[in-house]
Amino acid sequence: MNKQILTIALLAPLFSGCIAAAVGVVGGVLLSQEVLEDATYVGRVKQDANRTWASAKTSLSNASLKPIETNNAARTASGEVDGAKVVISVATTDLNECEIRVSAKKYGVANGEIARMVFDKILADLDR
Repeated sequence: MNKQILTIALLAPLFSGCIAAAVGVVGGVLLSQEVLEDATYVGRVKQDANRTWASAKTSLSNASLKPIETNNAARTASGEVDGAKVVISVATTDLNECEIRVSAKKYGVANGEIARMVFDKILADLDR
């Protein structure tokens, strides 16, 4: 019994970001979300990939103080946010559905906090 409580207590902070992100999306754009081991945030959204890509580039550009680098053919972009290199990508998964991936590295180490911040910003901008 005590091991179960300890396990739940240790795992709770890992899922709080997912719950906060899902609760923060009012219009129902987010279909699913997961966080990979390397602190990469992945979410499926119910939006056209072209619209999502345009919005994601704008969100990253607004979050970065420096110009961002984009590859429109691959739908990937990178920029610097709070001293971390942030990489975003958008891929089509189904008709009017796509997947967004956001990762961040600061000093060569994965930074989930900054990745989550940019991911949440993209979702908020898509919901407008």
